[in-house]
Amino acid sequence: MYNNIKINFLLVLFLNSLLLINAEKWKFNVVSIFEPEYSIGLKYNDKIIKMQSTVFPVFTVTIEPVDYSFKYFYKYVLLDKNGKVIDEEKKDRNYKPSVSSTYEVYNRYKTNVKIPSLSKVYDTNFVQSTEKYQPYDDSQIYTVYAKCNENDYENLKYKPFLNRNTFKKNEGFANCTVSFVSQTEVFERNGALQLIGYDSRKYKKLSWKIKLDKKIFGRKVLKFRSNANDATMMRDKINTELYKALGVPTYSSAYARLTINDDVYGLYSLVDTISDNWIASAIHGNDKARVGYNYKTYSGATLKYINEISSSYSTGEYEVDEIDKEDTEASGNDWYRLIQFTKLFSNWNKQYSNQPNKVAFNALNQFFNIESLLRQMTIESLTYSFDNFWANSGNFALYYNPEEKRYQIIPYDYDGSFYGSNDSPRFIENYLKESMDCIEWAKKARIDEDYYFINALFAHDSIKNRYNKIMKDTLEKVFNVKELSILIDALYQLIVDEVEWNFGLIDELDENIPGYVNHFTLQNFNDNTNYKKVKYNKILNYNDANFGLKQWIKDRGEECQIYVKSVVLDNDDDNDNEIVNAEPEINNRKTTTTTTTAKATATTSKGVPKSTHPYKCGPDWGACYVDGECCSRKGYCGTTKDYCGSGCQSEFGVCGVASTKKKTTTKTTTTTTTTRTTSKKKTTTFTTLIKKTTTSSSTSTTTSKGVPKSTHPYKCGPNWGACYVDGECCSRKGYCGTTKDYCGSGCQSEFGVCGIASTTKKTTTKTTTTRTTTTSKNIPISTVSGKCGSNYGACPNSYCCSKYGYCGLTDEYCGKGCQIGYGQCH
Repeated sequence: MYNNIKINFLLVLFLNSLLLINAEKWKFNVVSIFEPEYSIGLKYNDKIIKMQSTVFPVFTVTIEPVDYSFKYFYKYVLLDKNGKVIDEEKKDRNYKPSVSSTYEVYNRYKTNVKIPSLSKVYDTNFVQSTEKYQPYDDSQIYTVYAKCNENDYENLKYKPFLNRNTFKKNEGFANCTVSFVSQTEVFERNGALQLIGYDSRKYKKLSWKIKLDKKIFGRKVLKFRSNANDATMMRDKINTELYKALGVPTYSSAYARLTINDDVYGLYSLVDTISDNWIASAIHGNDKARVGYNYKTYSGATLKYINEISSSYSTGEYEVDEIDKEDTEASGNDWYRLIQFTKLFSNWNKQYSNQPNKVAFNALNQFFNIESLLRQMTIESLTYSFDNFWANSGNFALYYNPEEKRYQIIPYDYDGSFYGSNDSPRFIENYLKESMDCIEWAKKARIDEDYYFINALFAHDSIKNRYNKIMKDTLEKVFNVKELSILIDALYQLIVDEVEWNFGLIDELDENIPGYVNHFTLQNFNDNTNYKKVKYNKILNYNDANFGLKQWIKDRGEECQIYVKSVVLDNDDDNDNEIVNAEPEINNRKTTTTTTTAKATATTSKGVPKSTHPYKCGPDWGACYVDGECCSRKGYCGTTKDYCGSGCQSEFGVCGVASTKKKTTTKTTTTTTTTRTTSKKKTTTFTTLIKKTTTSSSTSTTTSKGVPKSTHPYKCGPNWGACYVDGECCSRKGYCGTTKDYCGSGCQSEFGVCGIASTTKKTTTKTTTTRTTTTSKNIPISTVSGKCGSNYGACPNSYCCSKYGYCGLTDEYCGKGCQIGYGQCH
C-alpha cells in the first residue's frame, strides 16, 4: 500500500510539472502609429484581445494559450474607443520566442535592414566616437511620441513665425513627456519641444527638437528634420554618409516616426545636434573633453574680419552656440574666438598672398583645419549643396578646438542637395556642360557674390591642387552610381513601407497649421530615388526635383570626371601627401603622436569576415574593419579601455587595454615625454527648458522683480527671462555677459544688471506694421492646396491670396494685386 501511495504521489508531481511546462506565457508588444484615441488589439485563432498601454504608443498583452495545437499565427488590429475593429494588419505574423522582447510596429514587418557604409576615401579621419555617445543605429526606425502642454504647443505649430512680415522666428517652447521606442527598449523622459530651422518653418510638416532632462543614447537633444521638400526622404542621409566616407565630422542620422499630442506628423530624419556632447565625442573622442567655443552660422556668414567690437558680429549671421568658461584668453567675451579667427585669416591672406605655396599652407594649417574643409567643399560641389558653406555661407559651425588650438568648420543640414541649380540665377544656366563648374559652381551664389574666403584659399595652387586631388579620389571611390546605388537601394528598402503612409498624413494633419504642402506619392518616391524627376505641379506640390538621385550622380559625376582629368596630374600624389599629413605646430612645438596598440589576449578568429561598417562589429557585422581595434560588448570598434576592457569580444577584434603615448620635441631639439591629461568638461549646459516660477535675484536696482530666470545659460530677454547667472548683464541682442558689450549701450535692465559702460537704458521705439485680415466669413476655405480665389475659396490661416490665385506669405502674394476677401493683404 505504501508503494501505491508513493507511485500516486510521483504521478501527481509529474503531471503538475507538465502543467507548469505547458503554462507558458506569450507576451506581445506593438507600437501604434495612430492618434492616442485609438487602441490596439491582438487577433489570434479568430479571437481578439484588447491590449493595454501604460506608455503610449506601446501596447502590451500576455496570454496563456489553452489550445496548444493552435497555429502560431497572429496579427494586430486597430480599435476605436468603443472597442470596435476599424482596421487590421495586412499580413499574418508568426510567433517565435523573440517576439516577447521586441517592440513590433503596426503594419510594419521589416527589421534590421542593414545600411552599408560607403567605401572610405582616406585613412586620415577627423571623426571619432565614444562608448557613451555612439552614432544612431540606422538599421531600424524609431518611434517617438511627445505629450505636450496643449496651449504652448498650439502657439508653436500655429505661429512658427511670430511676425509674418518680418519672419521673426517663434523661439518658444512647450513642456512635454516623451516616449522613445526602439526595437528593444522604451525610454520615458521629460523635455521641452521647440521649432528648428528657418525655411523649414514655412512648411506645414514642421521640423522640431526636444531637449530632454535625461539622456537617451548619450544625447540630451533629439532633433527631427522633416524632409518636407524631399520626395526621396534620403537626401540629407546620403550627405551624412558621404561626409563620413571622407572623414569629415558631421552628425549621425536615422529615421523616426513622430507624433505630438494628436498630430501624427510621420517619418523624420533623427539627427544629432552640434552640441557639446556631440563635439566631445565626435571631435575629441572623449566624453569628458573640454569643449571650446562654437558658433552657428546663417546665410551671409562671410568670415570677414570687421573689427574688435563684439556687436559687429552679432547681427544675425552668427550665433554663439557653445561657451567655454575655461577659456582664459577669451576672458568672458563670447565673440572673442570668432573675432580672432576672422582676424587670423585676414592677416594670413595679406601676409602670405605672395609666399611660396607650401609656406602659405603650413601657416594656415597652424590655426585652421584646411584639409577637412577641402573634403567638405568637394562634397558640396558634387551634390550642389546650394544652402551650405560654399554656395550660401551658412549652415556650418565654426569650432575652436582648445586641444589643437586651431579652428575647424563643421557642416550640417543638407536638404538642399542633389537638386542641381533649381533654375536659380545664382548659378550659370549650362552648369552641367561646363567642367570648370566643378570648382567655379558657386562663384556668384553667395549674397552680394561675396567670394572673399574662397578666393583667398584658391589663390594658392597647393590648396587648389589638393581640392582637385580630393575630387579625383572621391569620384573614383564613392561618388559614382555603382557605389552610391548600394546605399540608396538599402535606404529604399528600409523606408519604402513608410513613405506612402508619411505622404498621406499631410492631409490629415491639423488644417490650421500654416505652411507649404507637398502631395508626393509612392511613384514619386520610386522615380526620384532612381533616374526620374518629380515634375512641378503647382496644384499639388510646392516643390519639384529636376533630377532623380542616380541621374544627378551620373551627370555630375561624369562632368567632374572631365574636370579632374584636365587639372590633376599623375605626379600630384607626393605633394598631396605632404598636405594631408601636415600637423599643426602648437605653442611653437611640433607634436608627433605614436600609438601603441595592446597585444591581443585572443586573436581574431580565422574565417570571420571583416565588417563593412567602419565602427560596428559583432555577430551581425563581423570583425572590426580596422586591424588592431577592439570590439566592445555593445558591438563598436575602438582602442580605449571602454572598447578593449570588460566585455570585449575577442572573436571580432583584439582585446586588452590600449595605451597612447605622445612624444613632444621642442624646437631646441630637447626631447621630453609628457602625459596628456584631459581638462574637466565644462558644466554650463542645461538639460531642458522647463518653465520656472522662481524670480531672478535683485542684484541691482535695474533688475525687474518678478521676471523669471532664463533656463538658458546665456540667452535672455522677453522670450527667455532674466540672465541665468546673477550679476550678468542682458545685451540688446539678448545675450548674458559682464563686459561693456553686454552692460553698456542697449543693455536690457529688466533682464539683468546694467551700468558698466552706461547706466542709462536705451529707449527703442518700435514701429509696428499691422496686417489687416480681410477674409470674409462667408467664403469657404479652399480645398485645393495652395490655390485661392473665386474658383477655389480663401487661403487658410493668415496667408495672402495673390492676384494669380495662389496662397503665400511674401510681398508677391500680399502686396499689389492681393485679392481682398480671400486672405490677408498688406
